[in-house]
Amino acid sequence: MLCLEALERSPRNADAMNMLGVLHAQRGDQASALEWLGKAVAIDPQSASYRLNSGKVLLQLGRVREACESLERATALEPRKADAHNELGLARAEAGFLEAAEAAFRTALSLQPGYWEAHNNLGVFLQRIGRADEAVATLRKALELEPRSPDVLTNLGMALRARGLAEEAVQAYRAALALRPGDPGTLTNLGNALVDLSRDEEAVDCFRAALASAPRYAAAYYNWGSLQLRLGRFGDAARQFRAALEIDPHFPDAECGLASALRDAGHVDESIAACRRVLDRDPNNADVHSQLLFSLLHSSTVTPLQVFDEHREWARRHAGGASSGFAGHSNRREPERRLRIGYVSGDFRQHPVAQFLEPVLERHDRTEFEILCYYNVPHADATTDRLRLRADGWRDIASLDDDEVAERVRADRIDVLVDLSGHTRFNRLLVFARKPAPVQATWLGYLGTTGLAAIGYRISDSRATPQGFDALHTERVVRLPDCQWCYRPPADCPDVTVPPSVRERKPATLGAFCSLAKIGPRVIATWGKLLERFSGGRLLIAGLGLESMREEYLSRFAAVGVAPHRIELRGFQSFRNYLAMHRDVDLMLDTFPYTGGTTTCHALWMGVPVVTLVGDSYPSRGSASVLGTLGLGELVAETPEQYADKVCALATDPARLSQLRSGMRTRMSSSALMDAARFTRNLEHAYRSMWRDWCQNPALGEKTDAGA
Repeated sequence: MLCLEALERSPRNADAMNMLGVLHAQRGDQASALEWLGKAVAIDPQSASYRLNSGKVLLQLGRVREACESLERATALEPRKADAHNELGLARAEAGFLEAAEAAFRTALSLQPGYWEAHNNLGVFLQRIGRADEAVATLRKALELEPRSPDVLTNLGMALRARGLAEEAVQAYRAALALRPGDPGTLTNLGNALVDLSRDEEAVDCFRAALASAPRYAAAYYNWGSLQLRLGRFGDAARQFRAALEIDPHFPDAECGLASALRDAGHVDESIAACRRVLDRDPNNADVHSQLLFSLLHSSTVTPLQVFDEHREWARRHAGGASSGFAGHSNRREPERRLRIGYVSGDFRQHPVAQFLEPVLERHDRTEFEILCYYNVPHADATTDRLRLRADGWRDIASLDDDEVAERVRADRIDVLVDLSGHTRFNRLLVFARKPAPVQATWLGYLGTTGLAAIGYRISDSRATPQGFDALHTERVVRLPDCQWCYRPPADCPDVTVPPSVRERKPATLGAFCSLAKIGPRVIATWGKLLERFSGGRLLIAGLGLESMREEYLSRFAAVGVAPHRIELRGFQSFRNYLAMHRDVDLMLDTFPYTGGTTTCHALWMGVPVVTLVGDSYPSRGSASVLGTLGLGELVAETPEQYADKVCALATDPARLSQLRSGMRTRMSSSALMDAARFTRNLEHAYRSMWRDWCQNPALGEKTDAGA
């Protein structure tokens, strides 16, 4: 009121206009605030304070470029105004001017070293750009200056968690809650830190408390759903993600979580639809697009050509121009020199990719090849530690952006860079799009093309990728002589037992131990007909998540005429428990169109034969590759009718079941599938051939426009 009275007395009172702008901003009316501040600036464009306040409001409105201009003018008018430099840092960070943002924060602190808000903002900024160690130190300084700020404590907790210091993060969050009890954001962050410590029930209590405090706090539902997803409670996860989306329909992370939960529960086509909803709103989200591609591989309702076209679209949309400005490679073009091989993965941990890679790392000929591993996950386990020892060089790249990783690869003078992830989680395909190595290939972790023309080769074998599949690749297909995989059995495996049908004198038990994403409607319908034909048999399904969706899952089989007493559902308690469950199965049913690979190898090692149905897509031939390598082509079916015939014939032949079971480990141990030395020589020969081709013609593999 006083400001209005002042304006009535003096209509050009800029100070009153400025004050009105500040008051409107404090009340949340940013549009009116900006109008008054604009009038003040128009009257006195040389006022740093007016420019500062105007910049703050512009930033709150999301008009970051204009905010930067206003705040830069404020700092030019009054260079020693620390709060203007602090706000300028915030605006530049939002605009993506990272170096300039850091410079602004540090200028503010040089002018006012005890400015705790600037320490806090700089710490948050450093955390955002992946410099967690510096972020922690900066936020600790802010806390020293202002020990009773819940915001600083919360930000410190986030930085500590990013450094893997979850226990310290918990302490910071609890201290923040003591100062600001019931804050839903802090409660949710505390829950996430407790998840890191596997204190899952305490985490759930935090999410519940956050929602009790703020029932429409979508982030709490999302993080609760993420925990349920990790625990394999897919139905519960989907419900939490849907609750988040009811509150905030434009919450892309919740939609992505829902897509994952639906796929992992076997609702693949619904998962695909969820991914497409995210991409409709955010077409440049490469991670969600990769998630869509992985889901498409599981669907029986899309054609291989449609899947291929979507992979090309991924490359066109996300990788186009990634190598612009690239001047070529300086690697010495000497065909027979020692080569530097780089493996890139987020799976150098307890994971199937690591299991197949480890024997290869052990046997690489170090006189001919130097091996570097680029690891894209910030967490390590015992497997990570072993792999690190087996590499000649190790690079942790999770905190680096794509340009930084590409520069690291170039600096390491990698000759052949190998992707082990494809479009699975934690991939770094956009590093490959930058063409940091002269020869690039993909192998092992993804059963299909990457879509990237910058990757010149895909390593497979003639059974997994027969002639005719080349047209579904942007890469050249390199077929290893025996098999695309090199299997090493898990340590401390249970012994092989006689088939349960022989041991207990009862009809054979069929089994399926796999991701539920692979058991779609077409699979269930086929298995239903098979069980109708094999009237005495039962089906044991084991998979992550079955405990939480037992009735719903049984209803899927009931819908195709299978009585509940013929289906047994089990969850996985431990890896050894999973292996031991094979003693309860006579014959394993493979899934389609996405067949087994690792699970097929494990089943066979436990003596259980696997019947597979091949198709015309990449992922439909993984088991065929393994079985063919072992001389068990008799277990590979070309049609659903053949599939049923082979299952029924073998399930009713106890002598053949016993023979296969008792001799399977000998068969595998003497095969090319487990000859690690032979496999590694074949793989090295492939690398050498790729390298020789590049030495003869450096233009090979240099074409990087998507879909070439």
